[in-house]
Formats: sequence, structure tokens, C-alpha cells
Amino acid sequence: MALPHTDNRRRRRAVLIVALLFILVASIFAGIVFRSVNAMKDTANRIDDERALDATTAAVDALRTQLFGILHDNATWDGAYKQLNSINRKYWITQNWANTSLENPAYDTAVVTNARGNVIVAYKDGKELTEPPEQFFGDHFTTIVRNADQLGEQAGIIPVYAVRSKSGVALMAAAKIRPSSSSTRIEERNLYTLVMARHLTTQVIGDLSQSFRIERLTLSLARADNMLNVPLTDIEGNSISYLSWPSKLPGSRSFLTVKTQLAVGAAILVIFLTGIAVAGWVAVRKLRQDEAAARHAALKDPLTGLWNRRALLEHLAKLTRNPHEGNVELCLLDLDGFKRVNDAWGHAVGDELIADVARRLQKDLPPTALLARLGGDEFAIVVTTGLDASVTEDVAELALSAACDIFHLGSRQIQVAGSIGRASARLTDISMDSLMRAADIALYSAKNLGRGRIVTFDSALEQSRRDDMMIEQYLRKTLETEGIEVFYQPLVRTIDQTICGVEALARWSSSPLGRVPPDVFIPIAEKAGLIDMLGLQVLRKAIQAATAWPDVGVCVNVSPVQLQDNGFANEVEAILTKAGTDPGRLTLEITEGVLISHPEQALKAITALKGLGVGVALDDFGTGFASIGMLRRFAFDRVKVDKSLVAALDTEQDAAAVLQATIALARAMGISVTVEGVETELQAGAASLYGCDIMQGYLYSKPMSEAEMMERYFTKWKSVSQ
Repeated sequence: MALPHTDNRRRRRAVLIVALLFILVASIFAGIVFRSVNAMKDTANRIDDERALDATTAAVDALRTQLFGILHDNATWDGAYKQLNSINRKYWITQNWANTSLENPAYDTAVVTNARGNVIVAYKDGKELTEPPEQFFGDHFTTIVRNADQLGEQAGIIPVYAVRSKSGVALMAAAKIRPSSSSTRIEERNLYTLVMARHLTTQVIGDLSQSFRIERLTLSLARADNMLNVPLTDIEGNSISYLSWPSKLPGSRSFLTVKTQLAVGAAILVIFLTGIAVAGWVAVRKLRQDEAAARHAALKDPLTGLWNRRALLEHLAKLTRNPHEGNVELCLLDLDGFKRVNDAWGHAVGDELIADVARRLQKDLPPTALLARLGGDEFAIVVTTGLDASVTEDVAELALSAACDIFHLGSRQIQVAGSIGRASARLTDISMDSLMRAADIALYSAKNLGRGRIVTFDSALEQSRRDDMMIEQYLRKTLETEGIEVFYQPLVRTIDQTICGVEALARWSSSPLGRVPPDVFIPIAEKAGLIDMLGLQVLRKAIQAATAWPDVGVCVNVSPVQLQDNGFANEVEAILTKAGTDPGRLTLEITEGVLISHPEQALKAITALKGLGVGVALDDFGTGFASIGMLRRFAFDRVKVDKSLVAALDTEQDAAAVLQATIALARAMGISVTVEGVETELQAGAASLYGCDIMQGYLYSKPMSEAEMMERYFTKWKSVSQ
């Protein structure tokens, strides 16, 4: 009878262990919840403190900006410059700056000094100072005036500093008084200096507290303990006073209101977990029985019956965990064009094709090869050999040949292609992760090179991938800071050789990488999912720049990825509306690739854009597959003849006839024609003779920055408008 007793004791012990385990889990969980709530409390307190700090900093910046603005407006004034060089200067200063210091919300002190530093007028709160400003404000007054002298002609640079005066703490700035017109001749050494200051009185601090919702805001000369502080710094960078206020601690208040509820919730959780523990103990036997069957099913791909990704990884782990002398080769096969099969005939046909490819691979590959489907249209082949055998054999070639064959699916005949990335190594020298990563890098390179290729991994491929990843990383940071530059190449009317538009071109200069060519970073942006951000950034900057250029259109290239976005037209409309730009001045240039791969989406997007009044042009015309039917269906406003047709005029006999026919085709359909890449008078003459109405190229101008465009083409207009 001892055996049943022993069994019962073992069972009780097992139940006790399970119960204690779940109680422990519940205790740990409750501790995690408490720590999480406590962290949320601290986070809420910190977020509110950061908000208050940002708000107070913004309040100080607002005061600085207000003082900067009124000082800049008064110091850059033709009338002021003229009056200060007349015999009535003191009377004029008193009427315009000194007397107004009494009720002006931007400043309460105004001082004017001559070129030698002598004070002409010094007023505070509408009354003349009874002592020299350098005594009233201290030595920093002289330093700020001298600093204004050193700034010279650096337009717009008027720093605002905090100073201590006998009336308290004030913000002060100084600037040379000069005419706003650049045509007025001045002598820098004879300029007067205007100094303005605003004291941070109790009323000013109260207004800041109310406007920016900072309760109990005070100004103190020392940093307050147990309070939030924003320092005010002088011209030497020293903190001379502090804006201080107490923290609201919203997280701590919220925690007190839910403390009881958390305790009740913890008790309920303990009860719930205890019930789960009992149910789990009953179910464990059933789970063990099902485990073996489920594991086998989990390692199989349900569509093809091949091993799946999990099985492949376990197989590789087993090989590398228990290595023996020999070699291993991993081939990753990806079908090219499979997405078009799904789009054209549906996913059912796509699944049938995947199953057929799997059967073909099983038939053509040697029995020693492990074949797995990783998901989608990607397969993996693993081959191991001894030291005396070739690792590569012909497995990759056999797999590529099988994938590139014709497949008969019912009444359909479908042919796809494949790309293979291959990596091989000695079993004793490589890990599973390294082998998978190497094969994946090789596959990435094979797909970039085109269809039907096998690429074997080497160190150069890895370096290329690292370079691409580094460029992607820097590009992402550049886009986040709006760091992409936009250059503009003029479009010239053929009839009168005048500028009628510009093409916006993305340029990128990164300090770690130097200047990165567009043909390098644009493909990386497309692969990394950054092309939409890049395209919209270029579009915004180009439209903003064009607002300053009268009667000039702007052309911007659009990525196929952008055109596939259903909200692209709305984004274009929002940018135009914000800039106040006529949509008719914008032309978006697209390539024909998106018209072929996604014709319905392209037509929908083009229709929406034309509905806004935006022009749409077909780029690189004459080099692809654009047909008459395509030109009619998409109703382009303009075509741009590719520069390769123009360059061929210098080397090929039939180039002139090809160019003439290309332009004539577009003209016959009533579509305007732009010829790009014009570099010689001969090319320009031929394009003009054949009917081109707009030309673009280095013959007229290289791409230039916004400032260069303004200086070269619009300086006269800008001066007239001012």
C-alpha cells in the first residue's frame, strides 16, 4: 500500500509547486504593474515639467523676438538714417523713440549713441535717464554697444541679452542705424547705434504667466531650490537671473486617485491566475499529446508541402551546432514577376504557380538538397558536402533553370524568372545567422542587377550593402531636418530664348559623405521607403521658391511610388494652397514605367492632379514603350524628349530623323514638346527646326541654387516689387 501513498504525495507536491509558481508569477506581475504605474507617474511629471520648461523658454524667446523685431525695424529705416544725420537729430530721436518708451509694450528704454560711443539720448519709461547708461546698466551696456559695432553689415544679426540695471533685470539689444535701401551710400564708421531694453517687471512676468499658462511664475536673482528654473544669460553667457515656478506634478495626483483601484485589481488578478493555474495543470496532458503532431505540421509549408522557414533554421542550426568536416551552401531563390501574376490573374493562380514551381524544383534538384519555402515567392536550398566534393555543384543553375521555365496552369502559359543569392562556407567556420545574412545580401544584389541572375556572396557585396545602409541612415537624418537642397535648371522658349520655367532637381551634400549624386541616393530612397518624404520635400521647396518668380512655371519629378499613393493629389493640393501658388504653374513629370505596371492607379492619380489644374508631363519620351494609345489615354500636357536622342545627333546618322519623328508624333497629337540635354548650338538648331517649343540643357544653364536663380534672372523684378 505504500506505492499509492507515494503517488498521491508526488501529485500533491506537483500541485503545490504549480500553485506556488503561479502565485510567484502573480506577485511578479503585480510588482511589474506597480513599477509601470510608478514609471507612468514619473513620466507624466517629467512631461509636464518639460512642457512648462518649453513654454517658459518660448515665452522668453517671444520677448527676445519682439524686442529684436522692433529694434530691427527702427534701426533699418531710411527716415531714421536721414534724420540722425541732420541738425534735428536729438528732437527727432526724442519724439520717435524716447517719448514712446513710456507705453510701448516692446521696450521701456531707448538709448542712441554716436560713432564715438557718446550718448545722444537716453530715456526710460518716457523720462530721460538721470545718470549715464553705462552706470545705470553696468559695464555690459558698453559691451553690447561695442558688439553692435563688430557685427557690421551682417544683416539680421541682432542678439538680445539679459542685463542687470538699477531697476532690475532687462532684455537688451543694440544695432547700427542704417538705411533699408541698398542704393544709399553709407559710412560704417559714422553710423549711430540704437539700444533698446525691456525690463522684466512684475507686470511683464504676470503677463507671461497668464499667456503661457505657467502658474506662480517669478523672477529671482538666484536659482530656486525644488522649483523649475529657466536661466537668463548675459552677453558673456553667465546666468544673471532665473524664471522660477513650482512643478504641478500631475502624475503624482493621478496616482493617488487610482491607488485603491490598483489594489483591488491586483487581488482580482491573483484570483484569476490561480484559476488559470488549476486549468493549466489539467490541460498539460492534452498539450503533450498534441505536441508531436503539431510540431511536424509546424515545420511544413501548407501550400507546397516543403519544409518552411522554421524547419530550415532548425536544420542550419543543427549543422552549425554540431559541425563536422565539410562545406555548406545556401541558395535563396526569389521569383521575379510573381506580383504581376497575382495582379493579373488573382491569388488563386499565384498559389497554383508557387505549388508548380515547388514541384519542379523537387523534380530537378538532387535528393541531397534540402528544399524549403520561406514564404511568398522565396525558396531556399541547402546542400552539404564533404571536403573532397565541390560545394557549388550545379544546384543553383538547376534551380534557376527550373524557375525560369514555362508553367502550364490550365489554359494559361506563364513564364517567370528568378534571382538567386548564394553563400557557401566550411561548416566549422560559419554560424547560421552569418550564412543566412550572406545569402540574403547576395540575393539583394542579384535582384538589383536584373532577372535570371545568380550572385555569389563575397566581401565586396557586403561592403556595398553596408555603404547603402550608411547612405540610407544619413539620408533619413537629412530628410528629417529638411536638409535636401533643390537646384533649378531653366526651361527656355525656343521662339524668343526667354526663360519660361524651371525643373526642380534634388541635390544632397552631407558632411560625412560629401556630395552624393542623385542616381545614388534616389534609388536608395525608393528601396528604403523614403522616396515619398523626399519627393514631397522637393515639391514644397520648389513651389515655395517659385512664389518669388513671376510668370515662371516649375516642373517637379514624381516617383512611381508617389503616384501609387491615393492621397498624393490631396498632398499636392495642400502644398499649393499653403504657398498660395496657382496650380497652373506646376507641372509634375512622370516616367512611363508606372503607366505600364499600374495603369489604372496612374490614370486615377493623373486625373485627380489635372482636376486641380496641375500639368502632367511624360518624362524620357522616345526611349521606352510609350504608344500613341498611351499618349491619348493619359492626356499628357507635355512630353520631354530624352536627352539621349539629342546627344545622338553628334554621333549617329539617323539621329536627326529619329528626333524629328519623335517630336512630330507628339505635335501631331497636340502635345507640347520639351527637349532636354541641349548642349550645343547644333542641337538647339535641330530641335527648333523640328518643332520643339521649349529647350533645356547646359547650352543655356547648368542647374543652380535658388539664390543663383534669383540673382541671375529675377534681381530686377525683385527690386521693382520692393
